[in-house]
Amino acid sequence: MSISQRIKERIDIVDFISSYVRLTRSGKNYIGLCPFHNDHNPSFTVSPEKQLFYCFGCKEGGDVIKFLMKIEHLSYREALAQLGRRVGIEVDDTNDESSGGIRELYKINDLVTKYFNYILTETQYGKIPREYLAKRGIKKETIDTFKLGYAMASWNSLQKFLEKKGVNLETQEILGLIINDKETGKSYDRFRDRIIFPIIDITGHTVGFGGRVLDDSLPKYVNTPETPVFRKGHILYGLYQTRDEIMKKDQAIVVEGYMDCISLYQAGIKNVVASMGTSFTREQGLALKRIAKDIVIAFDTDTAGDLAVIRGANVLREVGCNVRIARWTVFKDPDEFIRNEGPIVFLDIINRAKSFLDYMLELLINRYDITSLEGRIQFFQEFFPLLRSEPRVSVQRAYLDKVATLGKIPPELLYREFDLFYTSRKKEFEVTSISALSWMQREDMDVLREKLERQLLFFALNDIKFLNIIKEIFQPDIFTIKEYREIYERLLQWNFEEGGFEVQDDNLSSVIAKINISEQIELSENNLNETINRLNGIILQKKREELIRELELAEKSGEVEKAKELATKIQNLTREIFSIGERRMSVNG
Repeated sequence: MSISQRIKERIDIVDFISSYVRLTRSGKNYIGLCPFHNDHNPSFTVSPEKQLFYCFGCKEGGDVIKFLMKIEHLSYREALAQLGRRVGIEVDDTNDESSGGIRELYKINDLVTKYFNYILTETQYGKIPREYLAKRGIKKETIDTFKLGYAMASWNSLQKFLEKKGVNLETQEILGLIINDKETGKSYDRFRDRIIFPIIDITGHTVGFGGRVLDDSLPKYVNTPETPVFRKGHILYGLYQTRDEIMKKDQAIVVEGYMDCISLYQAGIKNVVASMGTSFTREQGLALKRIAKDIVIAFDTDTAGDLAVIRGANVLREVGCNVRIARWTVFKDPDEFIRNEGPIVFLDIINRAKSFLDYMLELLINRYDITSLEGRIQFFQEFFPLLRSEPRVSVQRAYLDKVATLGKIPPELLYREFDLFYTSRKKEFEVTSISALSWMQREDMDVLREKLERQLLFFALNDIKFLNIIKEIFQPDIFTIKEYREIYERLLQWNFEEGGFEVQDDNLSSVIAKINISEQIELSENNLNETINRLNGIILQKKREELIRELELAEKSGEVEKAKELATKIQNLTREIFSIGERRMSVNG
């Protein structure tokens, strides 16, 4: 019996995959949402009898080794070695060179994590940061759980340590651990005199670091830049430590910062992750959707937090998550709240978190005076599209009744206004709203643009007829994602008479595979035209926003002629956007 067969014989595939995906019994098999594509209905099947998995959506399938390779992006030998360690079978993976460079980067980051942790917990240099953490209520066991560390107030202490360990400066710079001064040619440590928060992926490897000052100096945080092993929008802080609890409770509480996550965890609220202060991404949303049904957003209570809540909720709703929003008024963030009020009060707020529609209704009611005609119009333009996204008519009517009561509007009149909004005024609204609640599927504009660029590239990759249409309309600079732009440039240069398109670049080939696997849109000319129209709409909308900002500045500075010229341009752009909406309406009926 081979070593792989021996390992698979000792691992139950259902138990193993259950640590990544919520599975439920269905006959003799188990089903769940596929972790490899945006699955809205359970299409992912695991057979305990055959010890195999298969997704009827993205067609991905195989044994437990294949699953681990796919989910953790490991080579065959790495996956085999990791499974071997799980069941006590030793696998020699020293000769596996398929991803040796990446594996070495992980090892270096893990070493740096231990180094920072040692400085914090075992040396005199860590005395002040230890006192700082203690003052904030962070206990020793929490430091150990999250592997917190400290970077000394030195320009090159980490650099020297790694050089002694045989890690050259080039590799240190690739990992974002040091910064090279182009003018002087000298390098220095990126993290200095900061508490260190290792960012750990779900395999337990450190992929990056966050560093926080011990005082009020700026910048408050310094983070690892994008590296071969770290993409900020693709990982959630704390998920390695909290995933089991999230799956157990079937609920994830999403906070913004490292300390928010750590403080809640220490207080016993362990089903928590942090978005690390960035705009919530589709990849993060999909990661949560795979393991939890209920997602509660508990972001900071400032204005930026309010905007982040709406953006984050839209992304989560777009990938099919059930989203609720927790808000409070007394404290700035969950860390401050939990230290002052404790976990029981905070959990009460989580339990009373509002649905997205309830949250937006309250927000917009407070923003607009719906007892006035002007206020009603503004309210309708923002709330009606949200309500339209609710498929149940009974729920739509319940919310309209609430609005009718609050605005002292006859319900029948409001029902008629709601219906008319999507007949006589639908086109105008779809192309003129510039908020995240616009015709662009109420998504964050940047998120939607990336999606449309991906779809455009999907068409270009799969049919030369579509590529010929696209290249007549768009230059490579249409793509805001660097990899998409490079793939498109290569497509334009490719001689298809010599054979089908291919690339040897590992990164680009992975992006192409991801696009071809993840995109489910039907390859038709109508769908291509729809994608082109929507992308053009976003581009024009962005331009319109820029002109509006210029107009505001011109008006403030008294530049009358410039203001007139800008107003004319804005009107022309609005008409052009409007025409795109009309074309979409005529195509879609």
